[in-house]
Amino acid sequence: MHEGPRVSQALLHVPKDLGPRLAQRVLPPEERTRLAAYALKDAGLGVDAFGTRKDALAAAYALGYLLHEHYFRVQSRGHASIPTHGAAVIAGNHSGVLPFDAMMVATDVFRNTWPPRLVRYMVDYFVYRIPFLGVFFRGVGQVPGTRANFDGLVREGHIVGVFPEGAAALGKPAERRYELYPFSPGHVELAARHRVPVIPFGLVGAEEQQHMVANLAPLAKILRLPYVPITTTFPWLGPLGLLPKPVRYFIEYGEPIHVDPAVLSSVRIREREVERVRTAVRDLLRRGLAWRKEFERGRS
Repeated sequence: MHEGPRVSQALLHVPKDLGPRLAQRVLPPEERTRLAAYALKDAGLGVDAFGTRKDALAAAYALGYLLHEHYFRVQSRGHASIPTHGAAVIAGNHSGVLPFDAMMVATDVFRNTWPPRLVRYMVDYFVYRIPFLGVFFRGVGQVPGTRANFDGLVREGHIVGVFPEGAAALGKPAERRYELYPFSPGHVELAARHRVPVIPFGLVGAEEQQHMVANLAPLAKILRLPYVPITTTFPWLGPLGLLPKPVRYFIEYGEPIHVDPAVLSSVRIREREVERVRTAVRDLLRRGLAWRKEFERGRS
C-alpha cells in the first residue's frame, strides 16, 4: 500500500508545472480555487502514501472538468448524501466500454463538495498491466483493488469508489443496457468491518456512449483482460473508434446505507445487504432514466 513515492518516481520526468499550467489555462477561477483547496498529505517526494501527486491531479481535474462541463454536460443531484468528512464507500453501476463513468463521478464529487473530496477507486489489476496507465492512475489517487489498500484509505478518511458489478460490466452488450450484473459482496463486507456508510449512485448516459456488439473473448483471455470490445466504431476507426459519443450524463446519489455488521458472520445477511445496495442502485437508475426523459422533453 505505502509504495506510492517509489511508483510515482516513474512520472518525475514529466514537467511538474505541466498540470498546474493546464489547470490555469482550462479551469475558471472558482475551479482553480477548488483545486488549490484540496489538501494532499505529503509522504515525501511530493506524493501521498498512495502515490497521488498534486500536479497529476491538476492535469486530471482540468481534463475531467472539460469532459464534465462541456462534453458529457453532466447533470447531478443528491449531493447532500456525500459526507463532507470521514470515510465512506461510494458504489454504483458501471458501463460504457471505457470507464469515463468513473472519471465523471469522481469529477462530480470533487466539484460538489467543500472542501473538495477525491474519490479513490479500487482499480482492477488488469489496468496495471497496461503500460503507463497504472502509474498514471496512481498519480491521480487511484489504487489496485486490494483489502490492504481499502483498509489504508478508510483509516485515512477517504471516500472509496467501487463498482460492484466488476470491470466486465464495462463490456455489457447493447441488449443488456441498464441491466445490473450481480454485485460482488466485498464492498459491504469492508464497509461493515470499518463501520462506514455506502453511498449508492445511479448513472444514466454511459450505456449510450458506445454500442458494443461483440466481445472477442478468446483474445481477451489471451491478453488477460475482462473483454476486448467490438463496437460500431472500433476497431474500424482505429483508436479513434474508442472515443465515446458526447451523450449527456445524469448522476443521482442516494441516501447513505449503513450496513449491518452481521454480514461478517452470516452469509444470509451478507447476501441481503448486497441486494439492498443493488436495489438502491437499480432504483436510482430508474429515477435517472425518468429524469433524463423529463429533461429532454423540457428542452424540445
